[in-house]
Amino acid sequence: MPNTTVLAAAEGMPEINRRRMLLGLAAASTAAAAITVASAAGCAPAEHPDAALFRLDQEMEEAYSQMNRAAKVCKRVSRKCEKLYPPRPPKWEEPDMPEDVRVAFQAMTVKDMGTINRPAIYAAWSNEVKEQKAANNGLQDAYSAKWKEINREGGLDAAEDAFDVRSNELWELGLRIFATPANTLEGMVVKLRAAVRMDLQSFADENDGFLSIAADIRRLASGGTA
Repeated sequence: MPNTTVLAAAEGMPEINRRRMLLGLAAASTAAAAITVASAAGCAPAEHPDAALFRLDQEMEEAYSQMNRAAKVCKRVSRKCEKLYPPRPPKWEEPDMPEDVRVAFQAMTVKDMGTINRPAIYAAWSNEVKEQKAANNGLQDAYSAKWKEINREGGLDAAEDAFDVRSNELWELGLRIFATPANTLEGMVVKLRAAVRMDLQSFADENDGFLSIAADIRRLASGGTA
């Protein structure tokens, strides 16, 4: 049975402390998984109040494994592609204005700006800078095109697409778990485990996962089961 004294105390904690408590529980979900299995072992899935959560948990475990396998493929292919990347061109930086050009520039009026009245020495320097910048942009575009070509032909784009599919599958299962009310502590552990698999503890703000867990804690602490 839930420890109503402890849970009720958690309900009265400041929001930031309750959130930290949930993060701590999520970090311990691996150990809690063994408790879940042992606690539910004596009940047939159809008889357990959280049978639906247990089924979703099993689906998510498989999806999590597939996502991790896809992530390993991405890392392996990425390392292979990185060895083929050409050197990155230097970042464009506008050169310092020579002193004689600066003197001519400072002598210009606002009316002279952008007109044929600009001093020849300044106009020549300005045009040269524009040409240098355009040349650098060309190098950057060529590098980007080659980088994309290597990723595409090396299989990295396909590997990342496959990872995105697996990640989306995991996320959808997590949302289904959070949308399913937990009626026991074992069911709550399923939600904690889902939050860990989705890496929700990395987000600073509140999110659906921890809000769902908090709602279940409040409901169970008050004696509700549905």
